[in-house]
Amino acid sequence: MLLNMIVINEAVDEMVLASNQETTQEKIINLIKKKPSITQIEMAKALDLTRDGISYNIKVLKEKGIIERIGSTKNGIWKVNVEE
Repeated sequence: MLLNMIVINEAVDEMVLASNQETTQEKIINLIKKKPSITQIEMAKALDLTRDGISYNIKVLKEKGIIERIGSTKNGIWKVNVEE
């Protein structure tokens, strides 16, 4: 009985930890809100990820319509379309 309670408590603790952590996509959105002109390379450095990882998550966010790029690649800005 005691072992079952320990296992259940550990599982609950892990669920609480996971729910408190920001996802990579949420972190990207927050970076864009702070600095709309941020580059993918700057995001990668800030989040300690590869540029490919950032690029993948941006692609997903763009497909969902959450963010969009306004203007050119070098001089444009990011726009967040959904408020959290």
